[in-house]
Amino acid sequence: MASPRLTPRTDRARPAGRSSDRPPRRRRAARDSERQSWPRRIGIALGLVLVGGTIALAGSGALDPGLEADPSLEPSALAATSPSATTTALPSSPLPAPSLAGAATAVTREGEWQVTALIPGGVPDRRRSRLLVYRGDEVVAEARLGRGEEQIIGNIPLRRGENRLSVSIRGPAGEGPASPQLVVTRDDVAPEISIVDPAAGAEVNAERITVSGDTEAGSQLTLSNVTTDRSTSAAVAGDGSFRGEIGLGPGTNELTLRATDAAGNEDTAQLTVIRGEGVAEARLTLSQTDFAVRRLPGSISLRVLVMDAEGATVDGAEVVFSLSPPGLPTNTYRTVTTRGQASWLDVSMPRDGATPGNGFATARVTLADGSLVDVVAPFTFR
Repeated sequence: MASPRLTPRTDRARPAGRSSDRPPRRRRAARDSERQSWPRRIGIALGLVLVGGTIALAGSGALDPGLEADPSLEPSALAATSPSATTTALPSSPLPAPSLAGAATAVTREGEWQVTALIPGGVPDRRRSRLLVYRGDEVVAEARLGRGEEQIIGNIPLRRGENRLSVSIRGPAGEGPASPQLVVTRDDVAPEISIVDPAAGAEVNAERITVSGDTEAGSQLTLSNVTTDRSTSAAVAGDGSFRGEIGLGPGTNELTLRATDAAGNEDTAQLTVIRGEGVAEARLTLSQTDFAVRRLPGSISLRVLVMDAEGATVDGAEVVFSLSPPGLPTNTYRTVTTRGQASWLDVSMPRDGATPGNGFATARVTLADGSLVDVVAPFTFR
């Protein structure tokens, strides 16, 4: 009897409901890890929300007990102004205003100027800051900001006329306020001199001469006599007119006038005058020069004509007349000239005491400069 044949079983029966493609162990481990990571992820997200809110509150000042919350900042505004997770902007310190040393105004004839800027303390990021020089609204010079409290900047170009200069500091965060202005006036025009009196080549019969004319108002004017090596200052009025007096030497005198304005510009003018030999003169005349004693009493009139060294009549000169008849006392009379003339009229001469002989009349004239002119006229008693 043949024994039954055993055939190997190749397909084993699977329990109902169990999948034929069982996942490997590592997949089950990944699922278990994913289930366990959800609580951790939720915690991290909540932490980021809390940190972001804290930064927003700090930026708005809500966490600062010394500051009040700004009611104008809505939650949407806080969200808009909140810094990003990677960058936090810090407020920059304001730049201080420099100032300029010296007076607020200046006058020059030069085409360039130099300023000294006074730098206040507390300039942030000083190494990357620059000092700007403005002429009006235009930057005309600049330099790197130094370490000291004073900084000089030269070669600043000037225009003819008024230049308004100021300085400011420019840093990485922007430019600070400007300094008060310095007004520099550039004047490179020399003051002109116009001589009104005397005329060139005039002959002057006096020891001194007065020179008058016009120049730029505010100028200083010097009057020099090259011949005598003497100089004097002439006063310049607000309208530019001037008047100066200087002594003369004998003969030809070379005069030089020099005007210097506030900017240092100069101009000169020359004048030649001649000191003449003329002198002031007085001419005395008598109404009668011969008298008979037996016909006295009688009268006499005295007249004098006064002329200056130029031959012009002199008004206002003081005159003292005197009359000395022979045998009679001397009488005097004081008056002044009008149109160059003065007189003493109808002076009485009595008979009693009169004796034959020579008498005389005099006139002493005092001129405006204090000089004296004496003149004598004789007469006779017979």
